[in-house]
Amino acid sequence: MASFNKVILMGNLTRDPDVRATGATGMKVARLGIAVNERRRDRNGQIQEFPVFVDVDAWDKLAELCGQFLSKGRSILVEGRLQMDSWEKDGVRHQKLKVRASTIKFLPQGDRLNGGPTHQQSRMDQPSIQVNSLESDPDDIPF
Repeated sequence: MASFNKVILMGNLTRDPDVRATGATGMKVARLGIAVNERRRDRNGQIQEFPVFVDVDAWDKLAELCGQFLSKGRSILVEGRLQMDSWEKDGVRHQKLKVRASTIKFLPQGDRLNGGPTHQQSRMDQPSIQVNSLESDPDDIPF
């Protein structure tokens, strides 16, 4: 049976990255939240935006760079794979589907996806950054 698990998303960060170190190895993990807006016409022909909120985990050096350079509102392009997280709290089993990032491209500040440039600074002063992640143990997440 064949399968393929790859996700590519571009959106804006909904909060500052939450960077922590794992308990066993001390490897860094960053939890990011992004909003990806879908635009479609309503019954009256008006264009409406419907946001989809996605959680993303970045590991190791990629996690450190996310914590250093990213903040709420920043536009990013994420490439990775879907991952199901499962945990139990107060006797209740929970699951959540999220993206495990393999590459994150930090888009220039002026590329905010919801409204264009946010200031007068030249795009040449704001290069994009692309970083690839190393694989790590998903069971070692500290949160």
